[in-house]
Amino acid sequence: MQTSGTSGRLWGARARDWAEVQEGQCAAAFRAVLDHAGVGPGTRHLDVRCSAGMAAALSATCGAAVSGIDAAEALLEIARERTPAGDFRRGDIEALPLEDDSFDLVTGFNAFQYAGDAEQALREAVRVAKPGGMVVIMTWGEPAGMEASSLVAAHRTALAPFRQPDGS
Repeated sequence: MQTSGTSGRLWGARARDWAEVQEGQCAAAFRAVLDHAGVGPGTRHLDVRCSAGMAAALSATCGAAVSGIDAAEALLEIARERTPAGDFRRGDIEALPLEDDSFDLVTGFNAFQYAGDAEQALREAVRVAKPGGMVVIMTWGEPAGMEASSLVAAHRTALAPFRQPDGS
């Protein structure tokens, strides 16, 4: 089940408001992930459901080559403004329009729980990550109460090469 049509309309309705008012609240989390991943020159970073592109813009300031996928064209327009050298495309996270083994880092900030088929979306993230690359899935909230947390736990074997910062 691909979700970009519905999600694009919903998330794109107030794109500029999100980018200018809300998205900045996520900057510390984005920076923490980029620091943990060691993003720098030569890093190829894909942000799945990239929204208005703040995480990608921060990654680009570290020297990374950035790409982003989102369902909302209005959000992608802002991402392109922020990082003109980035590759930002409209698409479904269940069918990433990208080559296998392409990225050192694949991030999904508050993303995978919105997929129509979260298992397929996770498979796609792993598919486009280089061998030995890192896939980071972050949701907002306490893990015990988050549906996405149980989703990741259920797919732990598929994600085995991509360990959490604590090694689990």
